[in-house]
Amino acid sequence: MKKPLYLWMLLVLCLSPAAARSDEARLRATVEVLASQGSRISGYPGADRAAEHVFEQLEQMGVQRVVRQEFPVTVPIDRGAQLQLVGSGEPLTLFCLWPNQIRTSTLPPEGVRAPMIYGGSGNYRDFDGQELLGRVVLMEFNSRNHWLRAASLGARAIVFIEPEETTWSQATDKFATVPLDVPRFWIGREEGLALRRRLAGGEVEVRLAGRMDWEQRSAWNVWGRVPGQDPRLRDETIIVEAYYDGISVVPALAPAAEMASSIAALLGLARHLQDQPPARTVVLVATGAHFIGRRGIVDFLDRHAR
Repeated sequence: MKKPLYLWMLLVLCLSPAAARSDEARLRATVEVLASQGSRISGYPGADRAAEHVFEQLEQMGVQRVVRQEFPVTVPIDRGAQLQLVGSGEPLTLFCLWPNQIRTSTLPPEGVRAPMIYGGSGNYRDFDGQELLGRVVLMEFNSRNHWLRAASLGARAIVFIEPEETTWSQATDKFATVPLDVPRFWIGREEGLALRRRLAGGEVEVRLAGRMDWEQRSAWNVWGRVPGQDPRLRDETIIVEAYYDGISVVPALAPAAEMASSIAALLGLARHLQDQPPARTVVLVATGAHFIGRRGIVDFLDRHAR
């Protein structure tokens, strides 16, 4: 899905320096607006707000026949999670990680009470001298897939400390493609580091609670038409698609700023086409659920390709 951004870059190069700066500012503003909506995974409220923003922008630009079409998606919805040190302090907020296939990070309604230990980066030497069976293990997020080592040694659940920075591959290592029954959670960096310091003196009894449900929610495709101006070519249609949703290994935390560049480019193209009408008709399509099996573009093609 890099073509819309590439096309946008070509358009900017063709503009005057002043115009390029103006359009760059608009591009940045769109990314900032979308990244401020909360989680943009389709099915979460942030994705609905993003779809509404795209709809409003296309209408304000004068794109014709702008429509918003609904379709269903099934997504893991984070219902909340927390960790409390038994006998002291307020509960700490946690976030569920992406499910292991269909198995979400849901714990029994009464929660889990268990000793917690610090497992570092999940190297076997980090576990030396510690009992893992039935334990909740606090780990560094940037630990590749070493949480599987803790799981194989009997860990009850894993809590990852938010890193200062990370990579896509580190994130994709934090869930399994089989329904492995090992709940995994994310804790904010400040709280995680304080918890790590507390565990330096040995294991601590904690109470852990969390729930994530698979739910069917609504997602949206937003699209409109820019009529062609050449009498010989206007019956030919060009479709340009970009997605406005995002993804994260922590579904409730998906601002997805980098992923907003595609839809920002599409809106920039829409603005350019209003100033420079095309010879052929152009249909601009903003799809949802790109990261849920490409459901948005599949739904659009099912409805309109024929």
